[in-house]
Amino acid sequence: MGGIRVEARRARSRNKALAIAAGGIVLAAGITVPSLAAWTDIEWVTGGAGNDAGVTASTFEVEQFAAGDADWGHYETEAGANVVDFSAQAAALSPGDTVYGYVRLRTVAGSLGGSLTLAADTAVVADTLSAALSYGARVMDDTTGCTAAAYATTGTELQAVGSALSASSGSTFSLAAAADASTPGTEQVVCFALTFPSAFADDTALQGDTVAPVWHFDAVSVS
Repeated sequence: MGGIRVEARRARSRNKALAIAAGGIVLAAGITVPSLAAWTDIEWVTGGAGNDAGVTASTFEVEQFAAGDADWGHYETEAGANVVDFSAQAAALSPGDTVYGYVRLRTVAGSLGGSLTLAADTAVVADTLSAALSYGARVMDDTTGCTAAAYATTGTELQAVGSALSASSGSTFSLAAAADASTPGTEQVVCFALTFPSAFADDTALQGDTVAPVWHFDAVSVS
């Protein structure tokens, strides 16, 4: 008889436990938490460009090549400026002479396109060759127009002939974006015309004087 009562109590306890499992556990605060078993899963995403994971910033970089250079390069400080070759004549200029020199510019492979402005940085001092010389600059597609015969009719004027060496250009020109990650952009040539005006023919104090004209290009990317 005692065994029957024990089994009955066990049965009631088991039924109670099953009921709780089916209905959830009631916490002290009166909140019911479901306790039914369930499958779980987790899904992640990451930003990408096409099928490539990761988002990368664009790049903008200009490189240059002047006459006499072995390869394209970067010259990003005044102290390390590239040299525009105005020919051997520039070592012995006389009043009335004009000499020509160029720099080729392009965007590197993978670069955005850009807009460039020519700025003059020569320190002009009165009664020296720096004050006597003047310059002009034109943008053209290749170097063949950077000669006395072709300069005036080739490309687009960037700075008027006869400008002081300290005069900056207000005009801009464009460099095309690179074609792809392995091909640089199409180059543009800036041709400088450097003139020793004939008006200084009687100024003997300028004989043997030397000046190193300095320019730079302010380049801004264009998306």
